[in-house]
Amino acid sequence: MSISPQQATEALLDIERAQRRAFVLRGYEVGAPHFLLWGAIWFVGYGLTEAFPARAGLYWIVLSLGGTLGGYLLGKAAAARGLVSRDGWRYLAAVGSTVAFMLLTYAIMQPRDSAQLGAFPALLVSFLYVLAGIWKGTRWIVVGIVVAGLTMAGYELLPEHFNLWMALVGGGALVSTGLWFRRV
Repeated sequence: MSISPQQATEALLDIERAQRRAFVLRGYEVGAPHFLLWGAIWFVGYGLTEAFPARAGLYWIVLSLGGTLGGYLLGKAAAARGLVSRDGWRYLAAVGSTVAFMLLTYAIMQPRDSAQLGAFPALLVSFLYVLAGIWKGTRWIVVGIVVAGLTMAGYELLPEHFNLWMALVGGGALVSTGLWFRRV
């Protein structure tokens, strides 16, 4: 039995769609543990910042280093399962570049208060999620928009308790995203 050129074209398009869907679902699967990790870090980091603001810098340095190491190890585990390439240095370079950008921006803009200090990384991460979503799938874009919206709502409506807001709502949004991404 032979197939027509039209049928061959349709079969190739079906294969391409299936490959694209597999790529998107794999991205959600790989991203889920990272969202769970960073959601927990936001709970702890923003919560400690609310409770003990004088030591916030120290908490965030320790939590960020731990999160970076945790993310690196999650990436290695995903690579061992064949879900991603073994380019762990790219993850570390991306995190390092993001941190450098934040610190340089802080040096230039000189935020005045804790809410400004805490809102900027959340908005930057939201932006990065939207960018990732352009390639990785719609859920990333949704998460970026939701986290940015929640960040701005807390900043505008509860500036005196912004860090508590971000601990509960921002951290909760990331953990919820991790759970959502696991349901592929």
